[in-house]
Amino acid sequence: MWRRTPLALGSKFHNGIKNVYSLRPAVDRHPRKAPHPTSGTCYNMCRAMSFEAAKVVVEPASCLHDEAVSLSVDGLEPGQDITLEASMPDSREVVIFSYSHYKADDNGRVDVNTMESLGGSYKGLFPMGPIASLSPMLQKHKHRRFFKEDVKKPNLVTLAAFKGHLNYDELLNGNRREPLSTTSHMRHYMAPGVQQIPVRHGNLRGCLFLPPGDGPFPGVIDLYGSTGGLVEHRSAQLASRGIASFALAYFGYDDLPKTLEEINISYFEEAVEFLLEHEKIVKPNVGVLGLSKGGELGLSLATFIPEVTAAVSINGCISNSMVKLNLHSRAIPGLKYDIEKVELKNGIGDWSEVWNNPMDYPETIIPIEKANANFLFLVSCDDKNWKSEMYADIAVKHLEKAGRQNYQVHKYPEAGHLIEPPFSPFNWAIYHRVLRGNIFVGGTLRPHVEAQAHAWEATLRFFRKHLQNSGVQKGKL
Repeated sequence: MWRRTPLALGSKFHNGIKNVYSLRPAVDRHPRKAPHPTSGTCYNMCRAMSFEAAKVVVEPASCLHDEAVSLSVDGLEPGQDITLEASMPDSREVVIFSYSHYKADDNGRVDVNTMESLGGSYKGLFPMGPIASLSPMLQKHKHRRFFKEDVKKPNLVTLAAFKGHLNYDELLNGNRREPLSTTSHMRHYMAPGVQQIPVRHGNLRGCLFLPPGDGPFPGVIDLYGSTGGLVEHRSAQLASRGIASFALAYFGYDDLPKTLEEINISYFEEAVEFLLEHEKIVKPNVGVLGLSKGGELGLSLATFIPEVTAAVSINGCISNSMVKLNLHSRAIPGLKYDIEKVELKNGIGDWSEVWNNPMDYPETIIPIEKANANFLFLVSCDDKNWKSEMYADIAVKHLEKAGRQNYQVHKYPEAGHLIEPPFSPFNWAIYHRVLRGNIFVGGTLRPHVEAQAHAWEATLRFFRKHLQNSGVQKGKL
């Protein structure tokens, strides 16, 4: 059993069930050459008791993935230096980890919520630092994005405390010392009672996630970007917060086209119809949530499909990009890029200056001012994938020129392209499987983590507000 607690952001933490496992220190197999002044029986017993008393504590021991936790290490010696390590494998057995250096207070305690890290993966006060700063442990996996194949299974984080301030190489050494204490912490994408329903209906390929209960629930279509495939973790988390979500693939999955050659609005019309036919979805409207190319598609759905009345675009383009978008009587051409403008920096591609300016190609711009929908633009100002801030500014100008006030904009100064739900692993560069190379996506760890928390809360509020009669009861989430 695990405990479901309210969403917590920033410095707010909640109480939960302790789940603590202590390890005894390794036995010293190297006898001393001469008796030590403090080698008596009493001293050794006290020393062993001190080690055995050390405990890594995480509260709650099990929670939803978008929730903050409280981390501490108790039973240390006053002023003792420790290294706190966190590690978590993904579905490909790629291990992501973090490490941080702390000094115990006069009571022999380290409280990550109130004390500063002195070094490691991050410095300073960062209550969720051990989890928020998780990144690939091995250099060969350096820019791999965290991959979760089965969202029904929680992510298992192992937290360990080591004596002294250890560096990266010492932690990766196969002969490293035994930890003072370890504990396990589970982070769930799916709340109890969430339904996961694979969809292979007509042309549609994806997965529908329904919240617990009878509903009806607000419904959204969940879209990701130009890497293709099916991404389910965000939809699972939306359903855990009372919003039914249809994670929809549109290429690179199952029998869908392997590459992105063109896009047909009819495919997404079919998805909207499918969602609205479900008995647990609030009628007559749905929303759309998209990141990157998915954010841009969300603007198109809200513009050309009347039933889509709430669109959240996370770092999407105001133009239809890359490939043409086929409507019923015409097509919108794709905004192009100049591959020669890709700048390589230490083997990583910088695409931020590659794309053509939408203002120079007005035929590619999505006419969102004609939409009968509300828009939420979540914008990263340190986006290295493309010029998300400029695209949002153009979108706002088009809406204002048409006298529309149906939009909100949140800008995040030091956030990168990949704004995910809270406490998702952070990447400033990724391996792009379609481009087959590493690319910059931008961002700085702590501001990016804070942006993810704010953006998630803003998204939930937006859908609850604009998808009426949602059936979400106050106090239930």
